[in-house]
Amino acid sequence: MAHRHHHPYLLLLAAVLLPCAAIAQKHGVTIDETPLVTPRQEWLLRHNPRVPATNEQWAERMGKASRINTKGNPASTLPSNRWFPGEWEEVQAVCITWPYITYPMPNGTPLTSEYATPMFSGMGYYYRDARSNTSYGFGPIAGVPDTSVSSFILVFANVINAIQQGGAEAWVNVWQYSDTSIILRTMQRIGMPMTRYRWIQSYGNSYWYRDCGPICFYYGDNDSIGMLDFMYYPERALDDSLPIAIEAQIGLPNWESSIEWEGGNCLVDGSGMVVSSDAIYTPNADHYGRSSWNGRDESSIAYSYKEILSQNAVYDSLRRLLGSRATHILPSLAYDGGTGHIDLYADMLDENEFVFSQYPTRYSNWRDYRTASRNIDSLCSYRTLFGNRYKRRYLPFPRTRNGNYFNSQSLYSSDYARSYSNHTFVNNVIIQPCFSDVVNGEPSAAWDRQNIDSIRNAYPGYTLYPVNVASFDGMGGAIHCITKQIPADNPIRILHSSITGSIDRSAALSDIPVRATITNRSGIASATLHYRIGDSQWQSLPLAANGNEYSAAIPSAQLNHSANETLRVDYYISATSNNGKTITKPFTAATGGHYTFCLASNTGQINTPATNNATVGLFHPNPASGMANIELSVGTIQTVNVTIVNALGQTVHQSSAQIEGDIVYSINTHNLSKGLYTVIFTTPQGAPMPRRLIVQ
Repeated sequence: MAHRHHHPYLLLLAAVLLPCAAIAQKHGVTIDETPLVTPRQEWLLRHNPRVPATNEQWAERMGKASRINTKGNPASTLPSNRWFPGEWEEVQAVCITWPYITYPMPNGTPLTSEYATPMFSGMGYYYRDARSNTSYGFGPIAGVPDTSVSSFILVFANVINAIQQGGAEAWVNVWQYSDTSIILRTMQRIGMPMTRYRWIQSYGNSYWYRDCGPICFYYGDNDSIGMLDFMYYPERALDDSLPIAIEAQIGLPNWESSIEWEGGNCLVDGSGMVVSSDAIYTPNADHYGRSSWNGRDESSIAYSYKEILSQNAVYDSLRRLLGSRATHILPSLAYDGGTGHIDLYADMLDENEFVFSQYPTRYSNWRDYRTASRNIDSLCSYRTLFGNRYKRRYLPFPRTRNGNYFNSQSLYSSDYARSYSNHTFVNNVIIQPCFSDVVNGEPSAAWDRQNIDSIRNAYPGYTLYPVNVASFDGMGGAIHCITKQIPADNPIRILHSSITGSIDRSAALSDIPVRATITNRSGIASATLHYRIGDSQWQSLPLAANGNEYSAAIPSAQLNHSANETLRVDYYISATSNNGKTITKPFTAATGGHYTFCLASNTGQINTPATNNATVGLFHPNPASGMANIELSVGTIQTVNVTIVNALGQTVHQSSAQIEGDIVYSINTHNLSKGLYTVIFTTPQGAPMPRRLIVQ
């Protein structure tokens, strides 16, 4: 990570203490709006980064290692017929912990004026000065749930509330079962009563449950749920034991790999492909594994011994464990808050399409701009299960607390590391990071609200639950990083090569086939293709079965249109199992999600080069049914003329705007009829820059 030019924690702490009265007043809680850096809050950020700093006592023991037994079934005994679901698929629960405050307790009484870092169950290091990284002792500690209702704690409260709104259980980790009543009262007090929840009792070090939690999979003829657990940071042995607690208290079987890896650096497509970054290599290049001690004296603390693995060995292990069809390890970002994890800029909409955070062109001189661009191109050059190249769509890029652009990549990394991609799917809900106070379900900052609107368009049918995560600034993660999905029981698996975007109108001369692979442990009773042409009524066709393969075709007789007309087709798939469960593809079909393609006379993307240093991106989403957004970069201030031409060549809109630097330009498509348009951007000295836009 780059060095800061300011005090290493002041900017970070200011983010934690941003005024949160707007959220608090909504839930009837009074919170002081005055930013105040307290020792406790400084301690919270200093000792809970996503990548832990090695304590000096631990550093002294780096050469001390012992061989200990593994904590679960070895990965070599994993069931052979297993598959890892994508995060967009149905879930029954999401794991999360409640943050704790820890105090030294050397004489049986908590010293609430001092601080402690938990290392083992009920034991940790003592500190008197929140700014010092030098401890004065090791011994018993006391942990109590943090009920301060600060902006930081409100993140966890809102995430638990959103999990329940997504129809899943919140599996909340507590240190002691006696803590549950405190947490229930706190949630009730802030107006978010817990109704769908389950407690997991296990001591913890921090709250990054994406990284320490298990990676779940299905296996066997009954699609049983299992957990594959990777070794976590040695300094966080308690968090590393989370899968043990889940296995013991809930009953999901656990398999353990000797690979050291974090869950935020794992992205699967639900059909045998895994993506990670090369940040996985470094922790596997040493002997230091999980930490341990004998439970009596501090001198026994040591690292467990693990084998040093070459990069080829790490790659082969990932391919064998998760990526049977394809395994890709890409260069990590250097200025993402220090993790190098893939979840800070990428996720997937389904097994066909990636969704990326897109750096604005004004950051084109940043190292990570180039790295991310190359990685995105690489990922979209790979092949899906169906032999097609992966599709892509983009999310906008956040800004500073004042809505400004970031001055440098080092400042972005050390004091922000913000990402809209770091969200969590919970069935038809997306728990979405934003970076300003949320009032009546919307971010209060105009730039933040506009970006959230753009994200809504990128995920049709989903309900976005925005959560202000500014208190996580500089910590290297947000909502995705503190949550871990548990997949649903009795899955209906639908794998489908989606038809989206624009296709040439000659396709209307023949039927358009729609195919899917559909399975369930009880078998499939029926499968149906639902489609509509333009704004007509939905129609249905049965999908014919050939084993697990299902197919139907949209009749060509319904696809006739003139050469100057753009024809929109929406569709989705539903399947019902023999045991009575029904699932749609996409999952959000009941709330407006569907696949869309358009038949047009000319579907090519016009990409006329621009002069005068002006550049224009691509519209997203496209097709659009609300706001269509596009990034413009013009350097110094100048006038940009915007002309919108319909498929008949008629000009339907003209306007101009004074633009400087990089902006996201939005078009309200509600003012346009459905169809194909050419939007032409022109600067005084530049050539016209046309972009195609489909309005649905």
